[in-house]
Parts: sequence; structure tokens; C-alpha cells
Amino acid sequence: MVKSAQKREAIKMMLSRNISKRRACKEIGISRSSMNYKHTQPNKDQELAKRVKKLSDKYSRFGYRRIGVMLNWEHKESINAKRVYRIWRMLNLQLPKKRPRRKRPGSDPIKLQSEHTNHVWSYDFVSDRAANGQKLKILVVVDEYIRECLALEVTASIQAHHLIYTLSRLMILHGKLRFIRSDNDPEFTAKALVKRLTQNNIGPAFIEPGSPWQNTYVESFNGKFRDECLNSERVVLQSQRCSGHNRKIASSL
Repeated sequence: MVKSAQKREAIKMMLSRNISKRRACKEIGISRSSMNYKHTQPNKDQELAKRVKKLSDKYSRFGYRRIGVMLNWEHKESINAKRVYRIWRMLNLQLPKKRPRRKRPGSDPIKLQSEHTNHVWSYDFVSDRAANGQKLKILVVVDEYIRECLALEVTASIQAHHLIYTLSRLMILHGKLRFIRSDNDPEFTAKALVKRLTQNNIGPAFIEPGSPWQNTYVESFNGKFRDECLNSERVVLQSQRCSGHNRKIASSL
């Protein structure tokens, strides 16, 4: 299908060859009034395009849908997703390509499926480092049914009593759960934690050793959390260090 912009370019080429506008529009199949139309939308989209570009630079892993949601949070008026997508294409923005996932032959499906809120929670650890090089351990708790992150606990080390306190606090805020899924780390298999869960009629659902795909919900959240938060903060920190280093070099010259 030939677009209107392409038809206008064809008419301009015909006009350059001394063909009248009336005949050119008739041959191409476009009205003469559309040739005199001047687009006003690009002028309206200039400020929005600047904001889209700024948010895209800050959140490099966000697509146009998430950027559109954030724009609606900032503006009182509703911004159509199609408008954001048009500006996204105009700015030639795109996400970095993901590596293709290899299929695991014989991988077991999730045996326990969440059926309602507070039915199955899952938790796991994410490791990172602070600016001074100190190791950090982040506890992530996710409700598998509503795909909501219930807690992000950051500390240098997490033991069984920390898990017991965190789960108790979350049950006060969100209600009692039925099962909690985890891998076989020593913190999750500690006798004190398993005993407390059993006393509260909470079933610990351990995945098979070496099978992280059986804990897909929290693993998926961990990947997005590292990609969109931890890694982006590291990039900002590195750029700040580079700028400070450049200032030192400039002052020494």
C-alpha cells in the first residue's frame, strides 16, 4: 500500500517535470487540498518527544508501553499508547536484542500452580556490591498469583531468623500464605525456618536441586530487577566516576 507521504513525493517529482498539479493529482489519485495541508502534529509532539527520549535514556530496558505508563503518571491528561509508539518510531528507539533462549530437554513443569492471592509465594536471593565494594544480599519475595514483589530486603548477610521476621511482617500486611517456593540454599532449608513454617501450616515447596526454571516467577523478577535497576545504577555510578576522573586530569593540566 502506497502511503500519502509517498504520493506527495511522486507529485512533487511530476511537478518538477512541468506537469500541472491538477493532472498530477488526478494521475496519482490524491486531492489537491491534501497537497496544501501542513502537518501541525510534529510541533505538538516536540515536548513529548523530548520527555520520551529522556525516559528512554534513563530506563534503557523499558519499551514504549512502559514509557507511556510513566508519561501518564506525570501528565494529568491521558496520552494514547499509539501516539507514544509513533514518537518511539520517529526517534528510532528500540530495546537491545535479547539472546535466544535454549530449550532445556526434559525440563519439568512447575508442579504447584498458584490459584489465588496468598496461595503460593516464592523467595530468592540476589547478590550485588555497594559502591565501596561491600557485598550485598537482597531477599526478594514475590506473590506468584498477582506477580507482585512483596519485599526487597537488603543487607550484608541474611540468616534464618531474618527470613522468619520478614515472613511474619509480610503476613501481617498481606495475609497468611499457604505455600512458599524456594531453592535449596542453606538459609531456606534451615531447621528453625522449616519448623516455624510447619507450625503455621505453611508448606515449604522446595524445587529440585539445580532446577531454577521450577522457580520461574521470582527468577523472572530477579532478571528484570538486575537489568532495570541494579545494572542501570552501576552504569550511572561508573559515568560519575569517569567524569570525576576527567575533572582531575583537566585540573592537573
